[in-house]
Amino acid sequence: MSTSAFCYTALHMALETTKDLFYLILALAVGGVGVFLCWALYEMARLLHQGNQMVTETREKLLNVEKAVMRIKERIESSVSYLGVLAKSGTSIMSFFKNREERREKKRAKKTATEPDLDEEEDEDEEVES
Repeated sequence: MSTSAFCYTALHMALETTKDLFYLILALAVGGVGVFLCWALYEMARLLHQGNQMVTETREKLLNVEKAVMRIKERIESSVSYLGVLAKSGTSIMSFFKNREERREKKRAKKTATEPDLDEEEDEDEEVES
């Protein structure tokens, strides 16, 4: 007997009735459903893993943002502590320059009050010459 005849005979003997064909198709269908469920389970696990990674990355980013906000807050708080000193210094500097300008104006006023204007002298000289 040849190999092809043996396969035909074995297959023919396995499928003697329609019930045997039904069981063969049922087995293939159950196997197909099993493969599909395995694939669906794998895809579901992959989806959940990606979701977990996304949540982890989002938490890390939010933590970094929170740290940055805290650093900014600390810098602002340390700057605010010096704000009073800076305000007093600015006030004293402004008053110094204001007093200095007032003194200069007083000196100019005294100087102009004691010295006659050069323009007036020139006008008088021109009148005398004419």
